[in-house]
Amino acid sequence: MYELFSPILDIDALFSEEAGTAVRLEFHELLRSLGDSGRATFLKFRNAIAANASTRPFLGGGIHPLTKYVMNYIKTLTMYCNTLNVLLRDQEAADPNPVVGPENGHGVSSITHCQMACHFRSITATLESNLDSKSKLYKDGVLQHIFLMNNFHYMVRKVKSGELRLFFGDEWIKEHIVKYKQQAMSYERATWNSVLSFLKDGDSPGLCSASKAIKGFTIAFEEVYKNQTGWSIPDPELREDLQISASQKVIHAYRSFMGRKSSSISEKYIRHSPDDLQNYILDLFNGSPRILQSSRKK
Repeated sequence: MYELFSPILDIDALFSEEAGTAVRLEFHELLRSLGDSGRATFLKFRNAIAANASTRPFLGGGIHPLTKYVMNYIKTLTMYCNTLNVLLRDQEAADPNPVVGPENGHGVSSITHCQMACHFRSITATLESNLDSKSKLYKDGVLQHIFLMNNFHYMVRKVKSGELRLFFGDEWIKEHIVKYKQQAMSYERATWNSVLSFLKDGDSPGLCSASKAIKGFTIAFEEVYKNQTGWSIPDPELREDLQISASQKVIHAYRSFMGRKSSSISEKYIRHSPDDLQNYILDLFNGSPRILQSSRKK
């Protein structure tokens, strides 16, 4: 509405006579009121994000509806950049990622420095803080990493794919790629280090036998499978990256251990082959909880 009326600034010329005074005053009052309403709505938006509290964790650790809403909303707002720059010119935004100087290899558009760019980066910082609070609702600390990874990755994808890139800049993108990759690495360490530790224990004389090591590994792997098949990574590429990384670590360690200790392991403890484990890992993060059945032939 503000954009429809604001170009009619020659209203004073159109109604320059004394008889048009009332029309001029009413028009300017309407324009001021529309501007105030638009400004207030935008400023309430960030407050609403900060106040969006949850009492339960989001099922499966996927992309939270708040993340989708915020990123799609600000993407829509890029169409009104010039108008919002005018309305918000006196409103400071705490920019957590200020753009300083030209970006390597690209040159920074003036858009990156505009008022709306600062507001957008401030809004996403508020969103990140809210997501961090939401992640703490998960009892499983490993699932916290999956949740934050999913949501940071979604934010990066939205910024990279369209006009938002001009407002956020490449430096913001690089920093947030690092953020979701850090969450992925934290997930891997928290999940697989403990599972693979059984295979290392089996190599330590006096700690436990090879058979007990395989038994402990199998129980731990099956517990991961039961939990993490119910977790969700909606982005296919991101999901595949994590599956491949897990597969490389687990299968290599398992094959190596079995090759060294095959003569020391009782047949009854070998429930899964390396190929089975590789296939099971492909079931992870699809959002459908499963119980792993033994593949050992009887």
